[in-house]
Amino acid sequence: MGEKILWVFKKETPHLMQKNLFHILIFLFAIFFFFPSNLLLGGLGSNKVFAEQKRYKVLFLTIDSLRADFLSCYGYHKKTSPNIDNLCEEAILFKNFYAVSGWTSPTLVSIFSSLLPSTHGVEVRGYVLNSNIKTPVEVLKDNGWKTYAEHWTGDTIGNLGFDFSGNNIFEFLDKHKDEDFFVWFHLRGPHLPYSYLKEFSGDLTADFERIKIFLERKTIYKEEFDLSYLTEKEKDFIRTLYEADIKLQDDEIGKIVEHLKNLGIWDEVILVITADHGEELFEHGWVGHASTSRDSGLYQEIMKIPCIIRIPGIKRYEVETSASSVDIMPTLFEILGLGDQIKEFSSDGERLISFDQKKKKVKVLVKDKNRTIFASTSPCGWQCKESEKWKRVFVIQEGEWKLIYYNYKGDSYEDRFELFKLPDESKNLALEDKKMFRYMVEKLFRKISETKIKSYELGGPEKAK
Repeated sequence: MGEKILWVFKKETPHLMQKNLFHILIFLFAIFFFFPSNLLLGGLGSNKVFAEQKRYKVLFLTIDSLRADFLSCYGYHKKTSPNIDNLCEEAILFKNFYAVSGWTSPTLVSIFSSLLPSTHGVEVRGYVLNSNIKTPVEVLKDNGWKTYAEHWTGDTIGNLGFDFSGNNIFEFLDKHKDEDFFVWFHLRGPHLPYSYLKEFSGDLTADFERIKIFLERKTIYKEEFDLSYLTEKEKDFIRTLYEADIKLQDDEIGKIVEHLKNLGIWDEVILVITADHGEELFEHGWVGHASTSRDSGLYQEIMKIPCIIRIPGIKRYEVETSASSVDIMPTLFEILGLGDQIKEFSSDGERLISFDQKKKKVKVLVKDKNRTIFASTSPCGWQCKESEKWKRVFVIQEGEWKLIYYNYKGDSYEDRFELFKLPDESKNLALEDKKMFRYMVEKLFRKISETKIKSYELGGPEKAK
């Protein structure tokens, strides 16, 4: 039967082609001009965008508790980050970048969902992102990237679109170097307990018995300790412990870069470096952040973090526009040539720059220096007791003005506000500048309402399994 059909086809095809040539040409025209380009090029493992643009691999590093102002590339007076500094010479450096939460999980979920904590709702333990929410990571996967992460599932982290990467960056890179990967690793270098490098102490000395909690403990709860016994020199010494951990983390990043070069893929890799939040170092009387102190706010030492996106072949480009964690993925999509795909996921952020791959040119799209920054956090983070999970701290920042709102005092419901004119966060101006106070309060509660409505529309968080 098959041979008969083949014979008929061979015999009749010339006659049919002559008879229906016009219809065949119309059919071919329709295929090439009306079918989606990604279907036509699917057999080549690419779509039209990737046929025209370079396909980068992405290594995404988040560093726990890393403040921007302690990095030498952000102006710190000590050389704490020589390897990161070198990366900045072919990177976009966001000078005014902010975390959206005061502890790890909400910010990490915000980075990879591009949603604010009060939108995605993963603000305390026991919840994960709603599985119905399409994330930027899943859109990358749809477009051909292999998406991996070490920290990929479990309580608070889940439904982001990652597969497990393994726990070792170097082993991962060896195994997956030939793939178009998007891989995220969370590095914990500057987190308590701190390390000690003698070369960072200079002439400072300390009685290690008096500061041993900073060398031994992951958490230093305000309810359990009193740090008023520390002298100013001892406080300076504790800051050097933090500097030492940044230097150790920077050394590891240098080794990662060297490994990428040895594998021959350095020129194919976009490297993102940012943080989940910063770290208080006695600016407001304590050390740490929400999950280490169980009572943290959202002052600048917690909020202001680095964001560096290294792109092969570009020259250092500094962005002054205020930005936050939710802006990273839309901006990264632009760099990867996926600007038209940003609409595929719901976002609280913006694409901040444009990028010409051929000319290696970066251009700022959002130039407003007074761009609003919004953040919210549980003050006790990972360590919250069930009875404390309702507590929240909110921030709205516009230019030099910043309003912090607390919905609690101790264990009671009580509205409290602090209004600051940056960079000073020592004097509360709420009663002195009532006009600005009313303006900022109105702006804050409008933003809270918008995120709550959006959260309801998206479905809210799910219970962690």
